[in-house]
Amino acid sequence: MTATLGHDDQHSAGPDEPAVTPSELIARVRDARAAADRAEADLLELAVAWAHAHPANPWDDNWHAPKADGDDDGSPRVEHFEDPEQLEWFGIPEVAWEAPAAFAAANAMTTAAGKAFLRDALVLRHRLPRIYARLVRGQVQVWRARRIAQAVLGKPADVAAYVDTELASVAHQVGAVTLDRVLDDAMTRLYPEQREIEQLEELDKRHATLDERSLNHTGIGEMTLRAEWADLKDFDKALSLVAAALKRDGCPESLDVRRAVAIGILADPARALALINDDEPPAPTKEVVAYVHLGEEAVRGLDPTARDESGRTLLEQTVRLWCGRTDRHVTVRPVIDLNESHPGSEGYTPSESLRERVQLRNPTCVFPHCARPSRGCDLDHLIPWPIGLTTEGNLAPLCRHHHRLKTHTHWRYESLAPGVFLWRDPHDQRFLTTPTGATDLGQRPRLDSALRSHCG
Repeated sequence: MTATLGHDDQHSAGPDEPAVTPSELIARVRDARAAADRAEADLLELAVAWAHAHPANPWDDNWHAPKADGDDDGSPRVEHFEDPEQLEWFGIPEVAWEAPAAFAAANAMTTAAGKAFLRDALVLRHRLPRIYARLVRGQVQVWRARRIAQAVLGKPADVAAYVDTELASVAHQVGAVTLDRVLDDAMTRLYPEQREIEQLEELDKRHATLDERSLNHTGIGEMTLRAEWADLKDFDKALSLVAAALKRDGCPESLDVRRAVAIGILADPARALALINDDEPPAPTKEVVAYVHLGEEAVRGLDPTARDESGRTLLEQTVRLWCGRTDRHVTVRPVIDLNESHPGSEGYTPSESLRERVQLRNPTCVFPHCARPSRGCDLDHLIPWPIGLTTEGNLAPLCRHHHRLKTHTHWRYESLAPGVFLWRDPHDQRFLTTPTGATDLGQRPRLDSALRSHCG
């Protein structure tokens, strides 16, 4: 039975639960929100302290946040920075390259997310002192303050000071539109010539980006285009030509769907031209490599689903449609049974079959909370070669950053079972990583039920 409560009616409670009115629930929500905001602010202050406690070693050959190199007026010399990430650290203290990993792991973040958190905290502390002071007093939420900090990354010192002065009093409620306007005002007032250059540099921001994360069980994804208007108009016209040709050939789909189909056809210019001119289509030349896992039930037609390497569920019918297309080469590779043993490889470099087994076993980098796909990772020898052989049990995928972290710092890990690893950091933090994620074991070696459940 469902009861409707008035504004001050009592909330239905169990026999051992005290009655609570909606007003009391709202009060608890407000208290919880305030406590969460305070905890986030405390964490940001700890981030500042952690960064200050780990200054960069100028003699370290590994990457670290670059020294703030700028002109006398406090503007960065952009040409001195090798990549945009380095420019983002302009104007804040240098931080040792290995410092973000332990901080991020303690917060169940990826290393990249932890590094960005440290960076934003330092920007607030050193470049936006008024906004930082309000944050420490609990007057500005961390997410709002970080958004302002990210807006001034790599900007000259006087621009950051202008934004800090203009927004300090309203930082607790400033929105994206206001933030963009204030930043635009600052750049236009203080750097009008650079503003003109930036307008020209917009041409360098053209892109055509396929969003891999948009793929779902339907096999449909998304792609964004940013280009000169004339080029976009030409591409739009080409889509319309192919869509019209598809309709002429009897395609029953709507115009929007035919234009979407036309994207794939335009990827094969010879086929697109033949279709538009009503000629005989050429032999297919395109090939798409996709790793799809079908269980025995799916092969027998008893299970309508499959999954890809990231664990996303696909409709089995989607896979059949892919394989049935006439404009693609389809290659069927042998099934790899991970329960079977592999003899390993002679020498340092693993064979393709061994590499495939390790990547299938652990689909991502095995560092705690890292989500980098293993197919883009190095295969690390847990016991260095040649003491440790190139075998499945002695290999694990590590992205380049975490591979270097393991090699050059005191992060260590060991294999407890196939695909299961125990990590230790220089501060005695322990993490258990498996193909499904990471478990924080705290700062003491607690190889308890969590380990036993994973390792038998």
